[in-house]
Amino acid sequence: KGTRSAKQVLRRLSGRENRFVLNRLHTISRRIVEEADTHDCSYIAVERLTHIRERMNNRNDQVKRQMHNWAFRELQEMLAYKASEYGIRVEQIPPAFTSQTCSKCDHQSSTNRSSDGWFECNDCGYSVDGDYNAAKNIGLKLLTLPEGKRPSGLGDGHLALKSGTLNGNGDYTAYDASSSDRESTDKPATSVVGR
Repeated sequence: KGTRSAKQVLRRLSGRENRFVLNRLHTISRRIVEEADTHDCSYIAVERLTHIRERMNNRNDQVKRQMHNWAFRELQEMLAYKASEYGIRVEQIPPAFTSQTCSKCDHQSSTNRSSDGWFECNDCGYSVDGDYNAAKNIGLKLLTLPEGKRPSGLGDGHLALKSGTLNGNGDYTAYDASSSDRESTDKPATSVVGR
């Protein structure tokens, strides 16, 4: 109604929501860095999100509003400063075609990923959560950079996944016999790259 008390209530609720979001971002970034440290990783690969809102060509106004509320930059900044305390670097990787490319056979097709977010390769049949597949591709892009463009200290490297490790050649090793990449429910927002 525009009254002073209504404005005070809105201000109080706004502050509560901001504190909740910041707390959530701190928790997520801390867990990612702790996992990287647990696996003795030297890099965390994240998707380069520059101009992501402009790249979204969705005409739905509600989706556009939701995109402007996502805290991409804040999460990556928190991740970077927390990782630096452990001597871990955060590398931004161009996201081109990571959600359409199979992390097993490298087949790329726009029909590999369905609208519900599930990924199923048209070539080899590999089926997994689409975000998980894209995160693996982001990590693999970092591992397979040409010699002159690779960050120092990367070496031959491998990806540390919750279910096992993946090297630049695509060879997967499960942490134990019962762990399987196909059955994994991991949904990382980033890929952690080991030494």
